[in-house]
Order: sequence, then C-alpha cells, then structure tokens
Amino acid sequence: MSIKTRKIGIIGAGNVGTHLALQFATQGLADEVVFYDIKQEKAEGETLDIADAISYLPHHFDIYAGTIADMRDADVLINASGNPRKPGQTRLDLLDDAIATSKMLLPEIEKSGFDGFIISISNPCDVVAAYWQHILSWDKKKIFGSGTALDSARLQMQLSEQLHINRRSLTAYLLGEHGDSSMIPWSHVTVAGKPLDEILSEKPDLYHMDDKETILKKVHDQGNIENTKKGCTEFGVTSATAELIRAIFHNEHKILPCSVYLNGPYGIKDSFASVPVKIGKDGVEDILELHLTEEEMKAFHASIDILKTHFQKALKL
Repeated sequence: MSIKTRKIGIIGAGNVGTHLALQFATQGLADEVVFYDIKQEKAEGETLDIADAISYLPHHFDIYAGTIADMRDADVLINASGNPRKPGQTRLDLLDDAIATSKMLLPEIEKSGFDGFIISISNPCDVVAAYWQHILSWDKKKIFGSGTALDSARLQMQLSEQLHINRRSLTAYLLGEHGDSSMIPWSHVTVAGKPLDEILSEKPDLYHMDDKETILKKVHDQGNIENTKKGCTEFGVTSATAELIRAIFHNEHKILPCSVYLNGPYGIKDSFASVPVKIGKDGVEDILELHLTEEEMKAFHASIDILKTHFQKALKL
C-alpha cells in the first residue's frame, strides 16, 4: 500500500501565485507544487526562494517550475494568471486580457490530460470561471472561483471592528459578483446565530455600526484601496483559496462563499456567481439557497445580469 501525496498546479507566479505556494507550504496543505508562468525565469526564481524556506517549515514540501503538462496528475489546478488592476480599473475591465490569456492556457490544459479540480482566481473571477467551464466542458462540481470568499472576509472585518465582536462569531457573506455589484443579504447576517438587526435594535448603546450602504461601499472599496496603496492584493485572496483547498483535501463539508455554476437556485439560469456552498472531497456538494427578501433578491439578480452580459462578451472575444 502506498500513500497518495497531494499535488497542486499553480498557473501564474506573480504575487498571488507565489503567496499561494507559501500558504500551502506553511500550512502543510500540499506535498508538491508545480509553477507555470509565461515568464519562466520568474517562476524559477520564485520556486528557488520558496525552496530556501523549507528547512524551517514543519512539513516537507517539493516545489518546482514546470509546464502545464507537468500538472497532468495534480489534484488541483489553480488559475492565478493575470496582472493587478491599475488605478481606476474595475475587475471587469480586465476581461479582454483574461480571455486572451485563457485562450493560450486552455488548449494546453486539455492536451495535458488533467482531470482534477480547477479553482480560478484570475479576475474577473466569475466570468473567467464560467468561460473555462464552458470551453473545457468541465464537471460543474469540480470547477469554481474564489469569488466573494475575499469580499466576505472584508465584510466580516468591517462588522468585527465596528461591533467589537470576534470575526469567528459572525456569519456574514456577500453574494453575486466578486466585484462592485456584489450585495449583502443583511437578513442572513448573524452573531452567534442571532440576527444582526435584532442585536442592533435591542442594545443600540452597546452594538452600533455604520449604515448598511456605507458598509457595502467600504467592502467594495477595500480592494481598490489596497491596489492603490501597494499595487496588488495577495494575502486575503490566498488565505481564502487555501481555505477552499483545505475543505477539499480534508473533506470538511465546509460552508464557504465562492463562485459556482448556478442553474435553478435563486431563480438563476446558467451563470457563475458566489453563494454559500458546501465544499468537500467531491467539490461542490450542495448549494445553499438563502431565502432573500424582495429587495435582496433584486440586488442579487442585478449582479447576475452584469455577469451574464460580460460572459457573453467573453464568448465573442
């Protein structure tokens, strides 16, 4: 009997891709990582830098720069390709470049024989995940985007800081696009299972926060602020992606907000978008359908309409 080690392929050796590899090494989530980047020297340099750290990490870890063909037997392939947003750009503004890159990558993935899980981080996250699934005809349970896992962390940070409640005591997600049209289903934001609105009304002197529109704007603006101040975002999205990997490899059946194929839930037809889903060793095990208010459903569908419009644009590029 032999034990199967865990292998991850990462496409893109930029800030996000390299921090992903370091997350996997430090957390012991993978035994082997292969990098591919169109700038092969960059991939080789990042590989050497991370390899320097292995002597001081608690787990053995193999990492090397290779090709997409080298990912054929990987358990998970992560699309971390693409460049950071420039000041003033939205994630949707990156669509043309993302699809051009995808057209180079997808034939190589098909040719490699890879048949594992695909997690797409590349922006615009939902549209790229939808495009990859469409072109590759991938099992819809085995392909998803990191989606609003990052946005939800930003929401939890805002609520935690304003309410003075630990993030782990909060249940708070964003739905829809990983971007400026995402919405907060406030009717399902809870503190230790108690609806947030009840806490705010019962103890206004102890618990208070900005109005809901302001909080949503702060969440939407967070990525722009990070990009402007440091030129990219990397730590939050890689932590969110590591959580998805952990849920798969450890069969956690964990509820996480991420971008998945929807065809029926929430009255949505044929679109990728973020909702709470159960993730385990088989990928997307269940899609949780929250009972949204009429106003929340309207905001959610407005986000879906934007994603569908840009997906149709992607197909024409």
